Amino acid sequence: MTDINPISEQHQVVVCDPIDFTFTTPELILNIIRPLIDAHSLPALLSLSTISTNFLQIIRTSETFWKELCHQRWKEKWGFHRRWEEALKHYDVFNECQEARDSRVTFWRQRYFEQEQDATRQSISPRELNLLTFDFRFWIGQPTVVDERIVVKSGLLQSASKDIRFLNNEEEHQVVEEGNEDWFSYRGALTGHPCREPGIEWFMNESSIIQWGFRPNLWPKGEIRRTELWGWEIRNPNVVMRAIDPLPSSDDDNATEEGNDLNNNSDNRLWKDLIDSLENVPMRNAPEVNGYPVTAELPRSFLEHPFVQ
Repeated sequence: MTDINPISEQHQVVVCDPIDFTFTTPELILNIIRPLIDAHSLPALLSLSTISTNFLQIIRTSETFWKELCHQRWKEKWGFHRRWEEALKHYDVFNECQEARDSRVTFWRQRYFEQEQDATRQSISPRELNLLTFDFRFWIGQPTVVDERIVVKSGLLQSASKDIRFLNNEEEHQVVEEGNEDWFSYRGALTGHPCREPGIEWFMNESSIIQWGFRPNLWPKGEIRRTELWGWEIRNPNVVMRAIDPLPSSDDDNATEEGNDLNNNSDNRLWKDLIDSLENVPMRNAPEVNGYPVTAELPRSFLEHPFVQ
């Protein structure tokens, strides 16, 4: 009986990086995967860095990779044009700074994660609020007859105003003085309201609770929140407003052309999630008509909100 000898050195299999073995340079890998980069590909692409040293180098240092990832991620979100323009300007400044270039910081990678973090922010500064224009819609629209039943159509289907602004007072931000017993910290003038009457004021606290109307009889308090598309929404029991996506500051930047195909200003995109979730539900305390309850078209997120519980 003979012993089984271990594999001789000349026959030993050399373990190598299959990606590095096939694609010898990070530049070649990047050119091949660029068409595959999209807003949802980051987890899969990051997993490749665990089996390829060249790919790991791309993840760590490639501005081109992260710039493309930023573009693909942001173009589906509210604020794409301005976000992209500002990033390009800051990148130019970054490249002009020798200290920044020597810091080994990957600008576009850092920018990607900064924007992801900012998208989770639920509070808004008064200055940021002042710069936005809102589309104003009522939750409840006009009643109509459907098969002898009264159905109140959703007010979300039609804009009541697309020119709502939360402005500063002329001289300053009107920050409320310390010791004031009012619940708000900031105030200003609201313009563009469907009632078209002057003198409407807005009031907001540090937690982005906001209220507007004619003092002392203000309309119900509302909250400011982020949407899934990274936009801003204001809602109270009567109305909902969504910030209209700012247009590009100029048409000279060819990098924003692809984003023009996903026009966040369109009604379909700005209000799609709410309109797609409309449900026909009985109205509370409404009398029956022809033996049927009066119903209203309302989105699921409205029905689940604490102010209707």
